[in-house]
Amino acid sequence: MAFCLLIAFGISQPNPVRVDDALRRAENEYRYGNYDAAVEQLRALLYPMQLGTDAHVIEARQYLALSYYLLDRLHEVGEEFAKLLHLDPDYQLDPYTVAPPVIDMFETIRRKLKPDLDIIRQLKSDKQIQTPVQPGLQREIERTITERSELATFLPFGVGQFQNGHNGWGVGFAVSELLLLTANIVAYVYAVEVLGDGYPPEDRSLVQGLAVTQYASLALFGLAWSLGVFHARLHFVPEVEGPTTVREVPLMEEQAPVSGLLFKIDL
Repeated sequence: MAFCLLIAFGISQPNPVRVDDALRRAENEYRYGNYDAAVEQLRALLYPMQLGTDAHVIEARQYLALSYYLLDRLHEVGEEFAKLLHLDPDYQLDPYTVAPPVIDMFETIRRKLKPDLDIIRQLKSDKQIQTPVQPGLQREIERTITERSELATFLPFGVGQFQNGHNGWGVGFAVSELLLLTANIVAYVYAVEVLGDGYPPEDRSLVQGLAVTQYASLALFGLAWSLGVFHARLHFVPEVEGPTTVREVPLMEEQAPVSGLLFKIDL
């Protein structure tokens, strides 16, 4: 399974003075204990996005998550913290103003999102991404991630090795297991179809040899299969990252520019 991680960067400055005042009012509602009012005002700034800088977005999402927590709306807390971390994977809550249980929840979410956050850190370090976006354009960064199947690591004939990219090992396991399985089938068919039950006494040693070949080849086939599974599991990597594509595309007229990161996953 493959999916694409699409990240769009843009610039938005909708009436910065008015928006900044609205953000300050929402924060004051939070500090005064009016958490329902704080949620309403902060959501109005975030949905749809009215904030023009990453710092304002992070600040708003933090206060919205904290308000949700104090209202015992824990599912929404996780959603806002996840969006905050997608914007700044290394963000730290202030331990002097935020309760320890909230910080523990925040760090748990960070650990769960580690694969995605590592990608975001790497993309943000790219010099091409650090350059300013031209007005009227948005930058899209697309990365393909292929998810590998664990089921393939349990299959015979080198399937797990081929999936892991170890083609030499895959050919070795495939050929050896195919030869052993062929020997088992040929010995069985020859003993049953050619000699049958009424074989002459002089063929007794041949029949015994065929029986030994049949069981030995089956045992060796099972051993080779087991070794192949062990090797495939040992080197199994659940996800493989493809190349990153960076492009700048025009903003659609009806699309409001956004600040920070926009994720799109195609399965």
